[in-house]
Amino acid sequence: MPISINSDSGNIFAGGGGADGDVVLRAEDGRDRIRLDAGSGNVWIGGNGADGDIVIFPPGGDNVTLQEATIHLDGGAGNIFAGGNGTDGDLVLRDTNGADRIRLDAGGGNIWLGGNGADGDIVLFADTGDNATLGDATIRLNGQAGDIILQNADGAEDFEVEALCDAAPGTVMVIGEGARLRMCESAYDRRVAGVIAGAGTCRPGIILGRKLGTPNALPIALFGRTFVKVDASHGAVRVGDLLTTSPSPGHAMRADDSARSFGAVIGKALSNLDEGQGLIPALVSLQ
Repeated sequence: MPISINSDSGNIFAGGGGADGDVVLRAEDGRDRIRLDAGSGNVWIGGNGADGDIVIFPPGGDNVTLQEATIHLDGGAGNIFAGGNGTDGDLVLRDTNGADRIRLDAGGGNIWLGGNGADGDIVLFADTGDNATLGDATIRLNGQAGDIILQNADGAEDFEVEALCDAAPGTVMVIGEGARLRMCESAYDRRVAGVIAGAGTCRPGIILGRKLGTPNALPIALFGRTFVKVDASHGAVRVGDLLTTSPSPGHAMRADDSARSFGAVIGKALSNLDEGQGLIPALVSLQ
């Protein structure tokens, strides 16, 4: 029989014998609102003018007042709410052996990842990433090694600059009035602060002191690998040469005078520049 109602067990059986046993609940206007689809094993809720929510109550709930629910799957907004009303709304994901691997702990406000035989990583991708290839991740927190792996290179900090129009990436900056930064304009300037990050193929791996809405603020590379504007007319630059400020606005040059270099060194050149002006990679290390 495609439909059987067993009063002894209190069960209702539908389907079998070549027929799907679906249950369809409709609104007063005849539109489908809830469907139990035995053929595909799916539950369809909402649509046709109504959102499909699943609302679960604790034993003390009245099964009517939404605010008393401890779990609410909100089809209209696409949200999942868990907890409240005296209960923590935790989410625990386990492996096939039943070991906890991921726990969202609402009571403590914590996320617990890994353990029980597996490391817990957090892997972040840019919008061009495929969400699958680990080498394409821009940030990775490796629970096994205890490492934070950043794809980008230098460590930078936001500083206010005097004039944004003069502040292209790779520009060498010095401290000006009111602690605002400006382009260097003289040789061996001990007020050197760093290099505007983001030139060439290097991007900041970390930016400190970032406050949204701060006017004329730019990331200044303070350590690590970045590209810097260099003027070789003051002397050809070779790999490993110390770099300092130059008279050419916003450019570095080779530091030949050790006495004047103290406190004015930007870092070391990582590439050669025989003549003219250009961008070269450098290891920023103020000294």
